[in-house]
Amino acid sequence: MKKENYHTHTTGSDGRLKPEELIKLAIKKKFDVIAITDHYRNPPGFRKWGNEHYSQEHYDLIVNLKKKYKNKIKILVGVEFDWISKYKKWIKKEAKRRKYDLKIISIHWIRKGEKYAPIEWKEEEFEKSVKAFGGSKKVVKQYYKDLREAIKTGLFDSVGHIDIIKMWNKDNKYFSPEEKWYKKEITKTLKLISKNKMKLDLNTSGWRKTTEEQSPSLEIIREAKKLNIPLLIGTDAHKSEQLEAGLKKIKLMKI
Repeated sequence: MKKENYHTHTTGSDGRLKPEELIKLAIKKKFDVIAITDHYRNPPGFRKWGNEHYSQEHYDLIVNLKKKYKNKIKILVGVEFDWISKYKKWIKKEAKRRKYDLKIISIHWIRKGEKYAPIEWKEEEFEKSVKAFGGSKKVVKQYYKDLREAIKTGLFDSVGHIDIIKMWNKDNKYFSPEEKWYKKEITKTLKLISKNKMKLDLNTSGWRKTTEEQSPSLEIIREAKKLNIPLLIGTDAHKSEQLEAGLKKIKLMKI
């Protein structure tokens, strides 16, 4: 079995290692494939932080490093776009600007009208969204509605941490994944992923967070496999100790 990681971040966005440092570490750890999927910059006017992410210089560097280390490791020039429906025209345009080996589409912000709140930053922010929407069910449904809108564009290769909306839902604090309405949202989203021939990010970072569970959940993974949706294992690494985090655990999972 190949040793692969399809979701990593460097100083090209909010990671701690420089791209070449990450590559050298991956070679040392005997990875066969590494995808550098730094966050793309924010749309103009969206927020103050992150606007410098993924410069042209960074892109050119990854392309050159891919060539430099091609005999030691397979490097994918990747990117992680954040779907923010208010800026969908800008995102669509930017997604076509460069050639990537892997384009991940994720959602880290939930919208209510013209305002957006972070999903995974603090639970207090998530609670504000729940109150603004009038219940957690409406928040979750909006999340999957926005995600399906992104999938329908056909511009992306993989969906990042599909059920990140469960970030603060340990012990079913806000909703139960066994409820019919939730399962319906998942099924609709997975069918759309399958229709668009996309892949699914099997993200180990959830084990390092409040949920203490990988993304997607085991139930979603099994449903995805029934639809023949390929899974791309990624650790969502932002620092050196996260490069291999959870990989052994994934191998032990009974999928």
